[in-house]
Amino acid sequence: MADEDNKRKKKRKSGKKKSSSRRSNTEEENAGLVMTGEAEYVPDGGDGGAVVVVDQEPFNGEDMSPAPVPEPEAMTADVGGGDEEGQQNGFTEDGLAVAMAVDAGEEDDYVYAAIEYDPDAKPPLHRNRRFRVYTCLAIVLVAAAVAVTVIYVTKGAKGVDEQFTDINVATLPTLEPTPSPLTNREQSGIIEQIEAGVLQRGAVFANMTVDDPRKMALEWILHYDQMQLNSDDVNLYQRYVLALLAFSLDSLAWYYCGNHRMVNANETVDFVQEDCDVLASTGVLESHKVWLSSADECEWYGAKCSSTDGVLRGLEMMGNDLIGELPPEISQLRFLQYIAFNGNCLYGNIPPEMGTMPNLLSLELQGNGLSGAIPEELNNADKLQLLNGAMQYQYPYQCAASDGRIVNTIFAKGNPENGYNWGLMGSTLGDNVNKWKSMKGLHLFDNSITGTISPSVGDLKYLVFLRVHNNAIQGLIPNEIVKLNKLREVYLFQNGVFGDFPPDIGLMEDLEDLRVHENEMWGFLPDTFWKLTKMKKLWLQDTLECEQDEADEWKCMRSRDKGFQGSISPEVGNMKKLSQLLLNNNPLTGTLPAELGNCKELSRLHIHQTFIEGVVPTEICLLRDEELFDHTGQIGVFYADCRPNNKTEDPYISCDCCSDCCDHTHGVCVADD
Repeated sequence: MADEDNKRKKKRKSGKKKSSSRRSNTEEENAGLVMTGEAEYVPDGGDGGAVVVVDQEPFNGEDMSPAPVPEPEAMTADVGGGDEEGQQNGFTEDGLAVAMAVDAGEEDDYVYAAIEYDPDAKPPLHRNRRFRVYTCLAIVLVAAAVAVTVIYVTKGAKGVDEQFTDINVATLPTLEPTPSPLTNREQSGIIEQIEAGVLQRGAVFANMTVDDPRKMALEWILHYDQMQLNSDDVNLYQRYVLALLAFSLDSLAWYYCGNHRMVNANETVDFVQEDCDVLASTGVLESHKVWLSSADECEWYGAKCSSTDGVLRGLEMMGNDLIGELPPEISQLRFLQYIAFNGNCLYGNIPPEMGTMPNLLSLELQGNGLSGAIPEELNNADKLQLLNGAMQYQYPYQCAASDGRIVNTIFAKGNPENGYNWGLMGSTLGDNVNKWKSMKGLHLFDNSITGTISPSVGDLKYLVFLRVHNNAIQGLIPNEIVKLNKLREVYLFQNGVFGDFPPDIGLMEDLEDLRVHENEMWGFLPDTFWKLTKMKKLWLQDTLECEQDEADEWKCMRSRDKGFQGSISPEVGNMKKLSQLLLNNNPLTGTLPAELGNCKELSRLHIHQTFIEGVVPTEICLLRDEELFDHTGQIGVFYADCRPNNKTEDPYISCDCCSDCCDHTHGVCVADD
């Protein structure tokens, strides 16, 4: 046994010596014990071998370094009991290894970690040649797919941009450099937010064409607006609706602050314009921001916001060449209080959704080309104080659209092919008029309003201005109108109103301006009429006589035989603020009362084509005395029948101070030299 122990010790020393050529001294000192389950890959194993870990137990001897794998050419085998001369170190003289028997007693001794190669084991997957070929092929295919996808998306985005810039209504702002569409923003909930909170009439973006102003406004919000709002920003709705107005109303054609593009001499877009200066009516040059610029929308021209919370309260763009139809989504500006779009080229209908605007106080649309019935839903805007939809009927105004079209408001939708525009229609003064509980000013003149004046108009207790002239309103003036004691102006002329004045008209103590000429009114002026002491302008002239011809068309002519009757009461002198009194073409009789001379501000007096006779009192002629009144309050125009009647008869009136004398029979008036 002593010999066997010596052999094993000698073998361990030989193993350490052989490994010195492959491992440095430092590595030999730091080598640790290889525990069960660990293994080391040996490059000499080739492709056909596999690493197998042999279980071992720790050795407590003086040397615990793992035995290195001997090099093939230096491998030794210590043969116990062998012939040292013929089989030195386990090899024959020819260098061939000799197999040695192992004693059973040796199996209990420690065996250093050894790496065995299992010839039946499969090579590692990453060492398999077929696997490496397939892996490389897969990588190439994936790279190709990614490249194709990037090219497709890039071309698609470019195609959208080209379609967008071809839109004539209002081209998107061209930025320098033009930002690439941010597809992740389309996933951010902005689209769903706007669809749910702004779009009207069940509209969804998926069903819209690329040139739909609603879709264009969305594209601007998503991809071109430098503010880059998120779905939870409080001004998302507000900014979107304003962008929608810009695209709906052709902002590139606006007179002020709408053209956001700066075009170079070579017709290339250089950058987006931000600033614009506007000469205000006061003569002061005001600085604003261009619409669709990167600035806060409250800084855009005409946008009026609260200074504390940035909420839009007003839109004021009068005479700015707005072209197009008002989108119903404007109703989603829930805190908007006033809209002033007078003097533009708007056409189409007033959106009924505007009746849902809970804070709307003033709606001014005068001087456009709007048409269709005023929606009944608008009566639900019970806070509305001013409705000005006047001058839509054949109002001649032209705007040049950004695509070169000329829009003329005299035609329906601005196009001669559509025929003439008849303006706003419907029975606006019907029974629902009393829903406008806060109404102060109702201006609907120069339209095609029909129907009668409902007695419910008497419920508009705050009404101050009623201007509905030049329409097709018919019927009597209801007695209930006298309850409007705040009413200052009543313009009913050029309609189909007939009958006489309500007997209690004198209760309208604030009435200053009453114009009912060119109607079929008749009868005596009530006694209370002369108690209207604040009256400044009283136009009762040119009563019409209308007949229906064979084609059921109405023919109306001025008549001096039908109309207001009776004489001018001496109480007319109570109207001391009276500046204009027009009574011509009525069958009035009697003489001019001298009390009319109390009306020191009288500047126009028309009594021609009546049956008033006699001599004009001196008190009236004194109103024309330049020395006495120093050009203030004098009668500038005084018409009377002071020419010979029918050229041969005596004139109806003898007047030494008339500006023009008329022939009662022929109606010819000539200035009195």
